[in-house]
Amino acid sequence: MHPAHHVQVLLDPHQAWQVLLADIAQAQVSILIELYMLVDDVAGRIFVAALGQAVARGVDVRLTIDGVGSLDVAGALLHQLTDAGVKWRVFHPVTTATPWKHWLRRNHRKLMVFDESVAHVGGRNIGERYYAMAPGEAVWLDLGARVEGPCAVQMASVLRSHWRKVARRKQLPPPPQGNALVAHAFNLGGPRKAYANRRMLQAVRSATQSIHLVQAYFLPNWALQRALVAAARRGVDVRVIVPDIVASDVPIVALGSEHGVGRLLKRGVRVFTLHTGVLHGKFMVIDGDWWTVGSANMDPLSRLRNLEANVVGLGHAEAAAVETYYQQIEAAAHEVSWETWQRRPLLRRFAGAVLWRLRGLA
Repeated sequence: MHPAHHVQVLLDPHQAWQVLLADIAQAQVSILIELYMLVDDVAGRIFVAALGQAVARGVDVRLTIDGVGSLDVAGALLHQLTDAGVKWRVFHPVTTATPWKHWLRRNHRKLMVFDESVAHVGGRNIGERYYAMAPGEAVWLDLGARVEGPCAVQMASVLRSHWRKVARRKQLPPPPQGNALVAHAFNLGGPRKAYANRRMLQAVRSATQSIHLVQAYFLPNWALQRALVAAARRGVDVRVIVPDIVASDVPIVALGSEHGVGRLLKRGVRVFTLHTGVLHGKFMVIDGDWWTVGSANMDPLSRLRNLEANVVGLGHAEAAAVETYYQQIEAAAHEVSWETWQRRPLLRRFAGAVLWRLRGLA
């Protein structure tokens, strides 16, 4: 991890929206973006207009959207990007010309870097379900982080390399100096390149006091399951929050996840399910000091195929902010007991078991 970072954990979805628009407006040299989903709604149109204004003042704006995540994005919005001078492309579009092996390999990142000195990374795509246009609006439960410092330079380098075209770069300001210890952890599409998931596994294995984990799509491999169980057995307070089937945007994943948590429950891991509000977050706090925020899920697609972007950090202040959000979600969730899990209806248990086993086909 690198020192000299400023980190702002963006909990409130309206504040996060305001901070994002402010950083777009203040960019002077470059804006590099990779998104899984760009929704054609009020938020999407405001976002595209802001990028167009940046291009008009001479900023090099490059946007990559995923071919599946943005499959239904309106042509008018794409024309608006083109007319504004934004350089944009689609990652692995789903067409007959795309090799079949690429159809399941998606760019699931939600990453933006401004002037190679400020980065936004987290679980929020661009759309009204992720960002609140006004204070207090109900949106999906998620969070992100704004990172200033050398880590943003490294993230920009990854994005430029992924674009495979290095633009002429103007003189950039030096990265600001701060106190937080931060590093980027990207998944690059492959089991040996799943650095975000590997960092999370390593942190779980080294936990001594607490592991507080929120996962929208929780289909962990055996290594992570064993690590969580081992932590619980050595006295670590291990808690996992997942969405209930009725409150998930992908119910079949939640059904499979429901089956998978049984092994954890039986061995001392506390599991909570959220019934109200769509839970889309992917974050973890360990020992009140180590934290991670980003797009990587604990599922086979994130670990084996997708491009993902996370930040990991050490620091009580940043960990406390993430922990605060965790506590808010846990307060609204219901704890699942081993006895309750065993009393699920037979058909639901059967379907969950089938889906759990099918996760290996991703």
